[in-house]
Amino acid sequence: MKRFILLFVILTLMACALTASAQKMESIIFADGPDLLKYGNPDIAIEADEFLKTFDLGDIVTVTVEGHDPIDVPVCFNYDNVFLGEKLLRSVSGKPYLCFAINYGQLGAELGIIETAPDGADYPYQVKEGVEFPINVTIELKEKGGYLDRLAISLLKSTAAREDYPDLTDAEFANFREVTAPGIASKTLYRSSSPIKPDIGREKYADKACEEAGIRTILNLSDSEAAAKAYDGFDQTYYSKQNVIFLAMPTSLTAPEFRDGIADGIRFMIANEGPYLFHCSEGKDRVGLLAAVLEALMGASLVEIQADYAKTYLNFFDVQDGRQVPIQPEVLETVRGDIVHRLSASTGVEDIASADLQKVAEDYLLGIGLTADEITALKGVLSE
Repeated sequence: MKRFILLFVILTLMACALTASAQKMESIIFADGPDLLKYGNPDIAIEADEFLKTFDLGDIVTVTVEGHDPIDVPVCFNYDNVFLGEKLLRSVSGKPYLCFAINYGQLGAELGIIETAPDGADYPYQVKEGVEFPINVTIELKEKGGYLDRLAISLLKSTAAREDYPDLTDAEFANFREVTAPGIASKTLYRSSSPIKPDIGREKYADKACEEAGIRTILNLSDSEAAAKAYDGFDQTYYSKQNVIFLAMPTSLTAPEFRDGIADGIRFMIANEGPYLFHCSEGKDRVGLLAAVLEALMGASLVEIQADYAKTYLNFFDVQDGRQVPIQPEVLETVRGDIVHRLSASTGVEDIASADLQKVAEDYLLGIGLTADEITALKGVLSE
């Protein structure tokens, strides 16, 4: 640790000598960056506040690491400002460095800087033999404000206070709604934020909506059984008396554990009576993809899938000065594009807009391990 602190101080002083103009900064990647060995993403010895005097959040910059081809990335403040698997330059005010990263990935490994450490090591990753530090890096402006439309989604604000959403019904505040498509029978399939997780602030409204809809079978995408039952008041909920499968799926929509969870959840639906509910925490990302797949399978158009996905944002955002206000149309358009990107990344189909969505959904379900008979059975329980 002392070696890290000393090296960090030295490198920070070196960063003070970096060259900077309105469009370019030069610095180094250092060996003991706090993100490099723990998360697999290299840190750059530039203070975030100093960097933000030259560049702005939402800019697209070209990062050139010595010995590698230039990489164009957006300047962001959090990893999830970009889609899963995409690269970013993370600049958080107050931090003494930048992080050059992949959302749910290890950019250091992609650059050949690190490798997985052996069992028992202090960190998950270690510097590869033969790699010498510091590594020179240059950051240049590619497009001013070129990522602002996408970044605007991350700047939307929500609260847990019911009074901040006077124009929403209780069910809308809970992000609880029926999932519809031409082939889905009325009052059969629903989606929601968590009916049991207190920190979302919507659990009581969601649980009441479950009872009013007569929900019988529930897919909990986010919690393990132990975690769910540990929530305050769980035993007193309507939810706790129903058939529930606890899937504890990761937020990475392309992870094997996510795909396995979808398959297990669908098999649970087939084996139990509806009406059915599936939820995660907010009912936005994990639920958003599952809803899109089921809607596509049952004949929904892309426009209908996008509208349902965007409804979650209308139920959560945007709260300003203690009251929900309309989301700007251009931001909503970006939101609608998000689900197209998520479907594409998850299914491997590049041009979702012109694809046969039912076939895309069937191929996805086959790809995660369901059989043709199970897909037929799924269609059956949704259409009865």
